[in-house]
Amino acid sequence: MTMRPGPRLPLVLAGLCAGSLLVFVWPGVTALLMLSGLMIAVMCWLDHRDAQRRLADVTVSRQVASVVGRDRPFAVRWLIHRTHSDSLEGELRECLPPDACPNFDPQEFRLGPNRFEAEIVREFRIPVRGEFPIGPLWLRVAGPFGLIEVQRQVADAVTIRVLPETYHSRDELMKDPRAQELLLDKPTTVRRAGLGTEFESLREFREGDDPRRIDWRATARQRHLIVRQYQLERHRDVMIVVDCGRLMGADGGQGSKLDCAIDSALMVARVALAGGDRCGLALFDDQVLGYLPPVNGLASLRQLADCVYNAQSRWRESDFAEMFATLQQRQSKRALLVILSDIVDAETSKRYRASLSRLTKRHVVLFAALRTPLLNQITHEPIDGDLALSRKAVVLRLLHERDTALHSVRRCGIHVVDVEPSQLTIPLVNQFVQLRQQSLI
Repeated sequence: MTMRPGPRLPLVLAGLCAGSLLVFVWPGVTALLMLSGLMIAVMCWLDHRDAQRRLADVTVSRQVASVVGRDRPFAVRWLIHRTHSDSLEGELRECLPPDACPNFDPQEFRLGPNRFEAEIVREFRIPVRGEFPIGPLWLRVAGPFGLIEVQRQVADAVTIRVLPETYHSRDELMKDPRAQELLLDKPTTVRRAGLGTEFESLREFREGDDPRRIDWRATARQRHLIVRQYQLERHRDVMIVVDCGRLMGADGGQGSKLDCAIDSALMVARVALAGGDRCGLALFDDQVLGYLPPVNGLASLRQLADCVYNAQSRWRESDFAEMFATLQQRQSKRALLVILSDIVDAETSKRYRASLSRLTKRHVVLFAALRTPLLNQITHEPIDGDLALSRKAVVLRLLHERDTALHSVRRCGIHVVDVEPSQLTIPLVNQFVQLRQQSLI
């Protein structure tokens, strides 16, 4: 326990100091001042003893989820309990992350006579992914005279994980109007006749079926036409590569471009794992930041999320060369590579194109280029001066170089999705499913 001055002690001491000035005009006041000082000291001692007794009688527990969604509201609940029946006033002080909104102000509480419990509930949001500490929690109680306060730590710090907003809760995802398109995680969505090369079952021939799928042995046994039904191959490798470089730290409309990329990457991983494929994840900027080889089963989705939920942009220039070397070395099996990044100029595209074109010799490459919304916004702004004219000219040149770069990437046989970051998930998932159905892997 620690002791500190109460709210009334500075006022009392200020009055005592002001009264001491009377010594110059009334010397007899000295004895009265000494008696007053002694009374104040006794009152402080009584305050300290009573506050210690009350504080030792109080217990506080904190209830908070260990996993929340980025920029999604979550509640923190504090339960205050005591055993004595006299009235009690105090203050709770909780240490929240600097990124939490709103800031947590000290919460005052009061327990009247014969009231033994109190509850305080507050709602917060954390707009940044990662791990954040909440706590420690401090309780402060003042004495009956308000001259001395005693405080102590009543709960240790806990760690809360902030995951991408559409991943942390499947219930939240189901409320999203895009859920029907996002949750393509049922095997029946890809089990279509005439697709794939993996045998699934036999059935009777129907008008419109491909005659090349007729099973003549089964037809001879059944004495009517029987066709083979195929489904897409399962247990293929999907590798999702996320760029964490400088360009991905820009605002994407719903968080940074990296936030949108990670959210979409986990949705693609969900679809891949539920479809029977194996999925891995890799992070890079100017070096490889993380690499998880392909794993299978929906239970592995948590492992994939743990790999990327804390990824942050270090504002370094992206260099795909080291990531390319890692993929060449560790991913020898043919796979579908989903790369989430961006290109802004011809020089960047030249380096990317050289590495990606070599990857296409072994793998199928899907490149998701995330536009920068600010650039498109500047192109639609009115020109009201030389500065605005120069800025628009620079932006138009950058967008032209970007379009040229993406065109050169497409010419290398790379599948490209070029969208706003906030609109990435649906086009990326649809393109991914389409490539799966084409049996290119």
